[in-house]
Amino acid sequence: MMPPEMTLEEFKAELKKGTRAILQIRHAERPKMDPDDPSFGDALPLTEEGCRTARKLGEELQDFRYDTDFISSPLRRTTMTAELIASGMGLQAFKIPESGLLGNESFYYRDASIVLEVFKVENFFPACKTYMETGELPGFNNLYSATEALDRWLEERRQKQLLIATTHDLYIAAFLCAKNRSEPYVPGNWVRFLDGAATLIDADGNKRYVMVRTGLSKGIVGVPTGNPKHCA
Repeated sequence: MMPPEMTLEEFKAELKKGTRAILQIRHAERPKMDPDDPSFGDALPLTEEGCRTARKLGEELQDFRYDTDFISSPLRRTTMTAELIASGMGLQAFKIPESGLLGNESFYYRDASIVLEVFKVENFFPACKTYMETGELPGFNNLYSATEALDRWLEERRQKQLLIATTHDLYIAAFLCAKNRSEPYVPGNWVRFLDGAATLIDADGNKRYVMVRTGLSKGIVGVPTGNPKHCA
């Protein structure tokens, strides 16, 4: 079964109906990551294109700016993305809460150093596919228990109609695959920059889990380091 998807316009229509939502959004475009970096590219900034599209996403969501909370992975590319979305929404500068549970201390990782080695040996996409197919992989926690823990943790932090959580592609793919018991995500339908996992909550508290394809980027991997234009 293929996982359910919606466009950004369809997501906005849900919010306009009063649907409450948690949007785990992948950061905007970044430079290529060093596969040997034990921090998983902690210091990498966004590219100029990444900055432009993150701000554009905020502009698209500005109707909901007064009923939106933020939380971010601590990695630079995710904090930049959150700040630019907030700026695009027209919000004044404020400190966005950060949590390693959306970053390198993920619910999905049992040992980040082992995860790094698995990605180098098996390659990123095949390793992710195995994890989503079997629910297990060296260095990882069980897919389904980790997803349930993440779901509960995010719901505890949603105080307004919309919670935007800036995070990373694998966590979004894993979350949606587990929640929908769907086929694993592969490069052909991977989480692009600024795509996200929406938890949609109706008036009775029922939840749906949907991939939001914002259409703001076609990229799934970082741009070459030979093209190192970054925004501030």
